[in-house]
Amino acid sequence: MLKQVQIENYKSFASTKVVIQPFTVLVGPNGAGKSNFVDALRFVKDCLTNSLALAVQNRGGIKSVLRRSIEHQTDFGFRLLIELDSEDRADFSFEIATNNSGAFSVKREKCIVTKGESESHCYEVVNGTFKKGIEGIRPKIKPDHLALTVISAVEEFSPVYDFLSSMQFYSFVPDRIRQLQDKDAGLVLKHDGSNAAAVLREIQENKPDDYERLTRLLSLVAPSITKVEYTSIGQKETLSFKQDMGDTTPLSFEAISMSDGTLRALSILLAVYQSSSPSLIAIEEPEATIHPAALEILVDILFSGVYQSQILLTTHSPELLDDKDISLDNLLVVSLNQGKTEIRPIGKLSRKAYISHLATLGELLTAGELDIDAPQPNFSSNFFFKKEKVDKKK
Repeated sequence: MLKQVQIENYKSFASTKVVIQPFTVLVGPNGAGKSNFVDALRFVKDCLTNSLALAVQNRGGIKSVLRRSIEHQTDFGFRLLIELDSEDRADFSFEIATNNSGAFSVKREKCIVTKGESESHCYEVVNGTFKKGIEGIRPKIKPDHLALTVISAVEEFSPVYDFLSSMQFYSFVPDRIRQLQDKDAGLVLKHDGSNAAAVLREIQENKPDDYERLTRLLSLVAPSITKVEYTSIGQKETLSFKQDMGDTTPLSFEAISMSDGTLRALSILLAVYQSSSPSLIAIEEPEATIHPAALEILVDILFSGVYQSQILLTTHSPELLDDKDISLDNLLVVSLNQGKTEIRPIGKLSRKAYISHLATLGELLTAGELDIDAPQPNFSSNFFFKKEKVDKKK
């Protein structure tokens, strides 16, 4: 489970530390930086599974990811603390250096895996050279690649790579789900839901109990839907819905005829029940085009998903905040102050109003009175690479 994320000089973040829970909801107005936090995690994954160059290119270039400020920052970085299991922990960080010409490279990278109370394994790379290496392994690291991609072949570091590379991020696009879709293995749901048919097929064929559960839950969200199935059309594939229209036999409709809300709800279900079991599932604005009553059911389903995956949601929906499963511990407030995104727990005044039953979280959000906790101390780039005490190297 991802326990803590530290970000420096990435997009709207100056220097921040965020503690997240198994189920976390980021709430705040449009433009505050909720999506930037999700994208920071996605950026880490993209650097590992592709390259730094491609991750930057896909975001519009280095000027689009480096925070703009009067201080003219040239470096940005990330640090992630991960709970791998009940005893093992990982501390992974890296820093990117840039110059005036627009060139960039991995300046520093460090990973510490602690197993139990005393056994630790560590590597550190500075400007492509191992400052602290692993015995018998000295791979050549390209300037735009992270060492963990190669080091993951070592047993102790493999779980760190597996966790970070299996994080999945979703912003569902109903029009992409409606379209006839290319053939796909269906193991991992794409970020926009555009391979939903293949993912459903994979669940239907290999996880029949989950398929029956998914179908039943969809009928609760969209009561007229009695079944959803995979359909092959030549070299393409799509979804077919059975819908009760009051006749003795349900009528069949393809995805192109279904509402945005139904397609989004199905996509959320597929994200939870997909065969790949992501380490983390991040969904942006799950409430979009979904009826509040159906949203309550979906939040229940997402809560059930924490047994397999960590759940991260972004929202500005009062209805979602007022769900019976949402507590203060699940909530982080996102705000933008002087061009800098801050993410912190709910503030004392809002907390008191909520605990005293003076207002619900949704009412506080609607009234613009959802305040934020006291600010944290600032961090410098050195915080990524403080020297940790290693008890034993193996």
